[in-house]
Amino acid sequence: MEQEIWQIVSVFLLSTVKFVLGGVPMALGFGFSFFETVVVTSLGGFAGTLFFVFISDLLIRNYKKKLLSKQEKKAKPAKKFTRKNKIIVKIKRNFGLIGISLAAPVLLSIPLGCFLAVRYFKDKQKIIAYMFASVLFWAVTSYFLYKPVINAIRTYLL
Repeated sequence: MEQEIWQIVSVFLLSTVKFVLGGVPMALGFGFSFFETVVVTSLGGFAGTLFFVFISDLLIRNYKKKLLSKQEKKAKPAKKFTRKNKIIVKIKRNFGLIGISLAAPVLLSIPLGCFLAVRYFKDKQKIIAYMFASVLFWAVTSYFLYKPVINAIRTYLL
């Protein structure tokens, strides 16, 4: 019983930061059922999303305040359209919030995906809703992608 609780807690905590490449394979490795895997990893992803959206917002607001106070002391330089700015605009236009939300649990990580979403999109409720939908989508999808692999490993190693 105590071991099961620790397994649930570890899958939950890993799912808050590294979802598809961490939480789901760990849950399957522990022998969680479909329902247990989807529920525990999704709840971990949801908790991570909420935490990192609000932390990212706080960090960005504090950074902007410090930047503004420094700029008030100096003369305002003309804005430059650098290569970095062009790339950021291109990503934002091509992929949008939906693209960032879908990529976050798989290619990025939940903290990085939340930070980028908060940085470039202002509607936190929309960010959270899209991230939740993405987490749930990837929990179900990755279960079915990883299940045959985990079964094959168990068959050949045991």
